Amino acid sequence: MESAISDARTHLEKAIEMNPEYTEAHFQLALLLKGTGEIKQAQRHLKKVVELEENHVEGHYHLAQLFHEKKDYEKARTYYLRTIELDPHHAEAHYHYALFLEEQEEYIEAKNMLQKTTDIDQNHTRAYYQLARLLTAPDDYDIAKQNYQMAVDIDPDFATAHYYLGKLLAGGKRIDNDGTLVVEPEDESALEHFRKALEFDQENYKAHFNIAKILTKREEYASAQDHFQRALELHRDYPKAHYYLALLLIEMGKLVPEQAEPAGEEPAS
Repeated sequence: MESAISDARTHLEKAIEMNPEYTEAHFQLALLLKGTGEIKQAQRHLKKVVELEENHVEGHYHLAQLFHEKKDYEKARTYYLRTIELDPHHAEAHYHYALFLEEQEEYIEAKNMLQKTTDIDQNHTRAYYQLARLLTAPDDYDIAKQNYQMAVDIDPDFATAHYYLGKLLAGGKRIDNDGTLVVEPEDESALEHFRKALEFDQENYKAHFNIAKILTKREEYASAQDHFQRALELHRDYPKAHYYLALLLIEMGKLVPEQAEPAGEEPAS
């Protein structure tokens, strides 16, 4: 494989040597260099691409990503916006620009970009998940739930989406039709998604912890204890698990019937 990549690079460089204005050769070489971690060289060739062809969509998009990774935010924004201007249906440009906007704490615009991503590509699993993750207000409960559900419907193996959908359902905070804040946990559905998360990621100690909390509410104490202990086996320095396990053990202690005092010997008559 390495030999093939090296040979490909040689041929691309030869093509550029013979024709310095060979736009697609510069572009393919840039992608190859990006893949091998030679970022400065990749950037140089991508700049050449957009110099030779100012409307080269993918050239602008990959430059945006490179500058984003380098935390050169001003240039990253410029190239993301130029990509979207050139191709308003470029789902990945919208998606990665949304992540960029979140990093800049421009949350409203980030949500708008993620919504646009799912409008363009209705099977964009990661965009549904990221949008749901940003919808944290109680009045966004239903739409967050819908977006998490879309993510796991498209990709049933998406462990992280199952976990966070479980968290949302277990919290149950939403605004009722009359504008009242209500807390109505959907524990059965939450358990289902936490368990799904564990199917695909057995090291998810937080899933064990959240399962244990729900089982405690249901007074399934033995199973709850097992999950708390499993969470602590995976992550010993998890204070919440220690705390809630302690509360559980106290509660279980109350259920143990007191032992009768052994009868003393009768006094000698």
